Amino acid sequence: DIEAVECNCSICTMKGFLHLFVTRDRFEVEGEENLSTYSFGTHTAKHFFCKFCGICSYYIPRSHPNDYSVNVHCLQQETIKS
Repeated sequence: DIEAVECNCSICTMKGFLHLFVTRDRFEVEGEENLSTYSFGTHTAKHFFCKFCGICSYYIPRSHPNDYSVNVHCLQQETIKS
């Protein structure tokens, strides 16, 4: 089982983001060359978007700058390892 968090801020609500916080040493991305990065304000948070479809599947949150927040809705079940 995984523990996901639903944020009630306007950005997460509009994107339908369901947060799964993952430490950097437990997170692996394939195809990073297909991603663009967006940041604003303090530039602590970094949002990663697919260059082709625009989906934000994960980001580095300002609240947890040493972790990733992964959108559970973007995960394929077979890629989740405990």
